Amino acid sequence: MKISGFITSVTLRTAVLAGAIAMYSCSTTRFVPDGQALLVKNSLRISDRNFDPEPLEPIIKQQPNTRLLFIPLSLYVYNWGGFFKKIGEAPVIYSESEAQRTRRQMQLYLQNSGYFHAVVQHIAKPLNKRKSKVEALYDITLNEAFTIHQFILANRNEIIDSVMSHHIGYPKIKAGNRLDFNLLDDERERIAASLRQHGFFGFTKDFINFEIDTISAPKNQAIVQMNILPRPVRGRDSVLYVEHHPFTIDQVQVHLIPRRAEYRTEPFHIHHKGYDLYFYQENQFHPRVFTDVIELTPGTYYSETAVRETFRHISSLRLFTGTDISFRQSDPLSDRLLAEIRLSPESRQGLTATAEGSISSGQRGVSGSLSWLNRNTFGKGEIFSLSITGLLEVQLSQGQTGGFNTLELGAEAALNFPRFLLPFNTEGLVPKRMEPRSKLSTAIIRQQRFQFDRVVYRAGLNYLWRESTHKNHQIDLLELNYIRLFKIDPAFEQSAILLFGFRDNFIASTRYTFTYNTQKPTYQPQATFFRGVAELAGTGILPLIDAVFNLPKDDNDVSKLFGVAYAQYVKLEVDFRKYLYFNSNNSLALRLFAGYTRPYGNSFDTLYAFQAPFEKRYFIGGANDLRAFRAFSIGPGTSPAALPINTAPIKLLTSVEYRFTVYKAFKSALFLDAGNIFYENLPVRGTDKMVKDFVPEQVLTPENLVQSIALGTGVGLRYDLSFFIIRVDVGIPIYNPAFAPGDRWISPAMVKYWTFQPGLGFPF
Repeated sequence: MKISGFITSVTLRTAVLAGAIAMYSCSTTRFVPDGQALLVKNSLRISDRNFDPEPLEPIIKQQPNTRLLFIPLSLYVYNWGGFFKKIGEAPVIYSESEAQRTRRQMQLYLQNSGYFHAVVQHIAKPLNKRKSKVEALYDITLNEAFTIHQFILANRNEIIDSVMSHHIGYPKIKAGNRLDFNLLDDERERIAASLRQHGFFGFTKDFINFEIDTISAPKNQAIVQMNILPRPVRGRDSVLYVEHHPFTIDQVQVHLIPRRAEYRTEPFHIHHKGYDLYFYQENQFHPRVFTDVIELTPGTYYSETAVRETFRHISSLRLFTGTDISFRQSDPLSDRLLAEIRLSPESRQGLTATAEGSISSGQRGVSGSLSWLNRNTFGKGEIFSLSITGLLEVQLSQGQTGGFNTLELGAEAALNFPRFLLPFNTEGLVPKRMEPRSKLSTAIIRQQRFQFDRVVYRAGLNYLWRESTHKNHQIDLLELNYIRLFKIDPAFEQSAILLFGFRDNFIASTRYTFTYNTQKPTYQPQATFFRGVAELAGTGILPLIDAVFNLPKDDNDVSKLFGVAYAQYVKLEVDFRKYLYFNSNNSLALRLFAGYTRPYGNSFDTLYAFQAPFEKRYFIGGANDLRAFRAFSIGPGTSPAALPINTAPIKLLTSVEYRFTVYKAFKSALFLDAGNIFYENLPVRGTDKMVKDFVPEQVLTPENLVQSIALGTGVGLRYDLSFFIIRVDVGIPIYNPAFAPGDRWISPAMVKYWTFQPGLGFPF
């Protein structure tokens, strides 16, 4: 084994050395024509060190070849010639004309930023004797910037003044500020958008302009006057200019127009809760479907937010293919608006089929599903779905080889409601912005693995709602799981029954989940994700049934319902992530996760006193957390993971990942993961001992925390397809707590310990 590891290590080093020689043997200027130069670097030299150069960087027209860890890897690949030219990156040849364009645009940007006397010069600085490599240097002398001597708000409109003072705030332009035209334009956009939020339909930034007077002001200063222009109204023969005023929604009409079928020329009309509904085919929708989601309300001021939220609410119903919202005035001088919403219903029924392959740590398989959808099942926007899923997989752990040894078949029926499912009418009681949802579901899953064969019966009632743009709540009011174990491998049974709480179980739980997420699809400096989960099982009615009906008990005094023990536990989880975006191509992602399950009462285990059900315990490793180790292969604590499936009731994990662009859609990442799973030091039933007295290496204590944390690093390659990301991470273990104390630190050159973790999407 040692000889094999040595040979592998030498082979790896030889390959790396050969690759480096091949790379550097190709000059970066191999395909640079004579008399021209390779652009190696762009530099900015600015007279004022306090000036932020970041806004100037995107103006530069030519960018050097992309680099991976300071190496122009894609350029080296291109220089190998032949086929490699197609996948590499051609050398960026310095262009004097492009540099001149950059200089002029920098000058214009600085003038718009208030530096009217700024001077920009550019220099092509040779980097070698042959002058085949250059650095483009942009030398910027800012000189004194213009500032605002006085700000005047002219053409005052009493209504707009009132809205500004109570809702928007007056312009953020003050004497002494730098005269920055970009900020002035941002202020125009801010005021216009805010006015549209408060009734001013059709108000754009074009109704706001600034007059700049540099003659009447002291040297290098300006008097800035903001004007609000009147609104033009076209009459029969002329154009009138009137003051801006807020618009009121006079009427909201909803037109339900079928996509293909014949429909009435005279629609069927219903007036409900102040809304006018027009159906051009036989009405299949209860009016509440529409009135529950339309934020535009007759008698209230126009609001752009209400329009945007209405679009989003309607889309979330998954009942309509097209949504169009328009407004019109009955008279050009009127302050009343008619809102018209046109909707096209989706097909009543739908059938979808999916198939996919999966490659994860220690597992290879194929899966498929067939789903049938029935929209608007009972006329109030409900969606009924019936899904059948199948999975064939081979588990390669513990020496298992050959064909498929895992089979999973499942069927699920679910009924989704676009409202809270409660025993009383909630219409008008719940704010529309909350987007309340309810789900009733039931499922049966058959799992056949080489270690065991079992059936899981599941049913649940869930409530979801949205507090704000970033905050979401979910209450799984009741989730029932009935787990029946039919067969278990004898070698697996000795450890699984004792160590995992792996047995027949009945779980009746209630769960609350809070999610806070500020991530956006567009660029932002930073984002935060937080998810907190609190779950409680076996409380309430189950102990009451046990007390009233005196449920049968086994030899360990564990009560049984339907012939199996019912579980009792408390589970808490915290998942915190922080994303720092340096620019569109570079970011840093950090993650902290902590999970804790505390069994009690009826969750009794013959060895460890109390054990949570297998489904409610934690494992570590695999493609999404501790990537340098296979799933289930680490822990608990410093114990050797000799079992096929290693789980425990406590999990600690932290990850740091630096993400960057290699070339176009090819991305990469460098990561560091640390964590493990543990047991809690609980009393052992029937003795005066604790769990620590039996397996001290598996118990979480302050003394063994640091030495029990597994540590791994690695590099990932990702391909961004826009709608999802294909990922392969190479995990390199650094510290394995399961090894003997003197052997726990692992050399990165030990290739035999590396793991390859494919996946879809980011790991977190």
